[in-house]
Amino acid sequence: MSKSTRWDSKDNESKHLPIYQHKTKLVQAVRDNTFLVVTGETGSGKTTQLPQYLYQAGFCKDGKIGITQPRRVAAITVAQRVAQEMQCTLGRDVGYQVRFDDCTSQDTAVKYMTDGCLLREILADPGLSQYSVVILDEVHERSLNTDILLGLLKKIFTNPAKATKGRSFPLKVVVMSATLETDKLSAFLGDCLVFAIPGRTFPVTCTFGSAVGPKDIESTAFAPQVVKMALDVHTSEMAGDILVFLTGQSEIERACDLLYEKAESIDYRYDVQDQTVEGLLILPLYGSMPTDQQRQIFQPPPPRIRKCVVATNIAATSLTINGIKYIIDSGFVKQLNHNSRVGMDILEVVPISKSEAQQRAGRAGRTSAGKCFRIYTKEFWEKSMPEYTVPEIQRTSLTAVILTLKCLGVHDVIRFPYLDCPEERFILEALKQLYQFDAIDRRGRVTRLGELMVEFPLHPGLTRAVLKAASLGCQDLLLPVAAMLSVENIFIRPGHPEKQKEADKKHRGLANKSGSMNDFATLLSVFQSCKSSDRPSVWCKDNWIHWRALKSAFSVETQLQEILLRLQQVQDFPVETFDGNKSELFRRCLCTGYFTNVARRSVGKVFCTMDGHGSMVHIHPSSSLFDQEAELNWVIFHDVLVTSRVYIRTVCPIRYEWVKDLLPKLHEVDVYELSSVAREEVTDEEMIKWESREAAKRQPEVSTEDVTKKLEKRNNEATVSDARAPLAFEDMFHNMYHKGIFCK
Repeated sequence: MSKSTRWDSKDNESKHLPIYQHKTKLVQAVRDNTFLVVTGETGSGKTTQLPQYLYQAGFCKDGKIGITQPRRVAAITVAQRVAQEMQCTLGRDVGYQVRFDDCTSQDTAVKYMTDGCLLREILADPGLSQYSVVILDEVHERSLNTDILLGLLKKIFTNPAKATKGRSFPLKVVVMSATLETDKLSAFLGDCLVFAIPGRTFPVTCTFGSAVGPKDIESTAFAPQVVKMALDVHTSEMAGDILVFLTGQSEIERACDLLYEKAESIDYRYDVQDQTVEGLLILPLYGSMPTDQQRQIFQPPPPRIRKCVVATNIAATSLTINGIKYIIDSGFVKQLNHNSRVGMDILEVVPISKSEAQQRAGRAGRTSAGKCFRIYTKEFWEKSMPEYTVPEIQRTSLTAVILTLKCLGVHDVIRFPYLDCPEERFILEALKQLYQFDAIDRRGRVTRLGELMVEFPLHPGLTRAVLKAASLGCQDLLLPVAAMLSVENIFIRPGHPEKQKEADKKHRGLANKSGSMNDFATLLSVFQSCKSSDRPSVWCKDNWIHWRALKSAFSVETQLQEILLRLQQVQDFPVETFDGNKSELFRRCLCTGYFTNVARRSVGKVFCTMDGHGSMVHIHPSSSLFDQEAELNWVIFHDVLVTSRVYIRTVCPIRYEWVKDLLPKLHEVDVYELSSVAREEVTDEEMIKWESREAAKRQPEVSTEDVTKKLEKRNNEATVSDARAPLAFEDMFHNMYHKGIFCK
C-alpha cells in the first residue's frame, strides 16, 4: 500500500468520527472564548482531531498547541497516531513529552504531554508564553496534576493583568472531558461555554457473574476467573476482539501466560462456536510498556485471528482500541490512596466505581453492538462499588504539588481555587512534611533547598537524599538508586514454581553481591553490574531482571544527572564533608530523605514506625532483609504494601544515632503555624484556633534539646528491649484485628 493510499484511508476514517461534522463550529468556539469545555464520549475523536483542526486553522503561528494527558502511555500513543495522520515524523511537527522521555524539537507545533510535564513548565514560565492553545484532556479522570493545572489556569488567565503578562497574544484554554460533571467544570471556569459532541455508541449487553461478591472486597486472586471468562468468550461467542480489565503489570503478565498456556490446548475444529475464528492473539497493555509493544495493540489482528487485549484502566478512558466487541471486567483497579493506618500513600487494589464500570462497558459499543461480562455479582455492584471515583486530590499526599504551588508564589495553599477541595488535614500534612525536609521554613516560605528540590521530578524524600549525596560529592551512589526507584519493578517474578525458585536464587545472589543486607544497595549493585556488562540484555536474562526497566533506569539516571549538573553551577549549592566509609555515607544520605520512614523492631519480626502513627509493620518477603529481622533494630524503608498485614519494602538497616537528630522534626512543628498567612477574611473558628495557639505560646516552652533528650531516652537500646514485652500483647491484638495500633 502506498503512503498516499494509507493517508487517504486515515483521512476517510477521521471523517467518520462524530467530531468531524462539528469541525468549523468547534474551531470558531476556540477562537471566541478564553476558556471552553468540550465534552463527548471516549472515541468521538476529541483527542486526536481537535489539535489537528486548530493546527490547520493556523493557531500555531503564535505558539504551540499543548495537549495534556493524565497517563504517559496515552500521551505517547496518541502523539504517534496524530503524527501518522499528519504524515510527519514523530518529534518534528508532532511530538510528546513524558517524565524522563522528551520526543520534541524546536519545530514541534502540536505537543502531547503528561499533565505533570505542563505543571513543571508553568514553574519556569507561569504565563506559558510558548503556547497559543492549552488543551487539558481526560479531565473526568480527575488526576491530581490536572486538578492543580485547572486551578492555576483559572487563577492566572481569569485575571486580565496576569493573563497578558509576558504574552503578545491571548492563550486559549480548552478543557476536554467525558460527559461527567461538565456543568461543574463550566461554573468553575466562570460559566464558560460547553461544546457537546454527540457520541456514537451501539448497545452493550452487561451480564453479572458469581466469582466476586461483597465478602471478596479484599481478595485480589480474581485473575484465574478472568482468564476462564476470556476463554469462554473466545470459544462460545462470534468473531470480535476481547478487552480484559485487570489491575497491574504483574497480574496482567501472569494472566497472559495463563491464557497462552490454556489457549494452546483448544481444538478449533470442535471447541469453538464460530468456525471463522482460528486463533487467539494475546496482548498486554499497561503504563510502563515499551513503545513498540504499545503499537501492536492498535494494529488489526491477522485474518481469522481474535485479538485479546489484557489491560489496566488505561484502556477504559485514555485510549480507543478498534474492533473491541467483548469486555471482561474484573471490577477492581489499582489506585493510589492515602492510608491513615500507616500515614502514607499506598497503591491499593480497590473496587471500581459504578461510573468506571459503565465507562469500561462502553468500550464494547464503539463500532458495533457488544457484550460486557462482569465477574462480580449484582450484590457487589450495589454494596461495594461507589457511585463515582473520588478525585485523586482528595485521597493522596499533596507534598509535591504544595511545594510547586509555593514555588509559584501561591502562599495561601488552603484557599487555592481547587475544583474539589482536599481535606485541610492533607494540606497541613504536606506542609509538615515539607518543613521536615527543610523545603519550607516555620513561616511556610520556600527555602533555597526547596527551590532546588522542586526541580526534580521525584518524591520529595528521594530528592532530599539525592541533594544530600550531591552536597557530599557522592551523587554517583544515589542517582542510580533514584533512577531504579523511578521505573517499574526490575525483578522478574515468573509464574511457574520451578522458574520462580531459579529466579529467587539469582536475586539472592545479587543481594549478597552488594555486600550487605540492604535493598537500596542491591538496586545500586544491579544498576552498576548491568551497565558495566558487555551484553547487558543477556546479563538481565541470566539474572531474571527486566532489561526494559534497566534500560529506562539508565536513561532516567542520565536526565537526573543533567538536572543536578545544572543546579550545581549555582554559587550557593550546598557543599559538605564526611569522614566515614562508603557504606555508611550511602546509608546516611538515605536517612536524610527517609527519616520519616523509620521503624524500630518491637518484638519478634514486627517493627513499629516512628512517624507518630506507630503502625506495626513486617518486612516484605521480597526484601533481602526478610528472615534476618533478629539481627536488626532500626530500619528505613521506601514504600508500604497493605494486605491483611502491613509490609514495608525496599528496606535498609540503620543506626539510631544517624536519625536521632532528625526524628524530633517529626513532632516539633505546629502545622497551623506553617499555614498561617495574611487572609482577607478570618472566620470565628480560625480566630479561636489562633487565640488558643497564642495562649499556648505563653506557656513555658519545651526546647528542641529537651525533645531530643526525651526521644533519645525513649529510643536507646535498653528501653527498646524493655518495650518489647508489652508490645507483644499489642502485636497479638493487631494480628487478631488486622488494624494499625499506636505505640505508647
